[in-house]
Amino acid sequence: MRLDRTLALARKELIELRRDPLLLRIVILLPLAMLIIFGYAVNFTLSHIPMALLDLSQDRTSRELTKAFTSDDAFDILPVESRKALRAALDRDRARVGVVIPEGALAALRKGETLSLEVYVDGSSPVTAFQVQARLQRAIESFNARILTARALTGEIQKPPVVPKVEVLYNPDLDTAIFMVPGIVGLILTQIAVLLTAIAIVREKESGMLEALIATPVRPMEVVAGKTLPYLILGSIDAALVLWLGRVVFGVPMQGSWWLLSAFVFFFVLGSLGVGIVVSTTTRTQIQAVFGAMVYYLPAIFFSGLFFPIEGMPKILQALTYLVPLRYFLEAARGIMLKGAGLLDLWPSLLILVVFGLGTLTLAANRMSKRLV
Repeated sequence: MRLDRTLALARKELIELRRDPLLLRIVILLPLAMLIIFGYAVNFTLSHIPMALLDLSQDRTSRELTKAFTSDDAFDILPVESRKALRAALDRDRARVGVVIPEGALAALRKGETLSLEVYVDGSSPVTAFQVQARLQRAIESFNARILTARALTGEIQKPPVVPKVEVLYNPDLDTAIFMVPGIVGLILTQIAVLLTAIAIVREKESGMLEALIATPVRPMEVVAGKTLPYLILGSIDAALVLWLGRVVFGVPMQGSWWLLSAFVFFFVLGSLGVGIVVSTTTRTQIQAVFGAMVYYLPAIFFSGLFFPIEGMPKILQALTYLVPLRYFLEAARGIMLKGAGLLDLWPSLLILVVFGLGTLTLAANRMSKRLV
């Protein structure tokens, strides 16, 4: 082994890398993006958790309890007028926890009685549910400490003034598998649709097969449809397989409509396939296609709520999550499977995915047309 030959080959590789500006930019920018994602987005300490609050007491005690809930930015209060409205807020992901303050809260505490709060926690995300219960318990303990301090001066019996009666909804055992299976469906669909489509088209570009299409009367939309159809079928089969195994092996429930879930799968896969084609039209090699797919793939995973709760992210990153299609698919899949959500609850998410699917396919066809002329 000679050092001069080794260094010459290394110099050649550096020159080739320098002549590939797209890959060089991705290699430099991707670590910076990952640093920002892990530094700011990955946060298990939640704040501003949406709480649906039904205050049946409307007295000084209930107001002090509300202040305790909002201290340290723990919860954001969403007032509701009935138990039905409280449950609807939980079903539609407008709240992560629901609290009912019973009537006569002030009178109960004056008598030295223990006030029992009805607490309903959204258990569809175990990580969020644990955090919600911990923050809620901390707020109640802070409230109780103030009351007990005042009672100690009078020599009263030290009974806990407020006790939460917690009921975990949708996933009572806080089983992680029940939470993860709908997310894994979205993860697999994203991976197959974006990565494999981009690589397959770039591979044909490298082999010259794509240029051969120029001599044929095929139209750009026909090319896009022909490229996406096999992966649409493959993605649908994989989604059905994962959902079936989730039910059989992990006991994941299916409270809602299979047809509605299939509609979400269809339009989400369409949009992801369009993204894969767009990535392929901006890259020249398969390595570039892999890194280009990762630029879309990794932020989609971290900003969708798949692994890390969105409530724990800074406000600016929470705003960015609304641009991630996987977020809407995950909310819909978990809502349908765990909460029995219907079209009336999920039509905004379905509309967004329809626009995503048709929009990316149209963009892919336009970019593909420039390759075929």
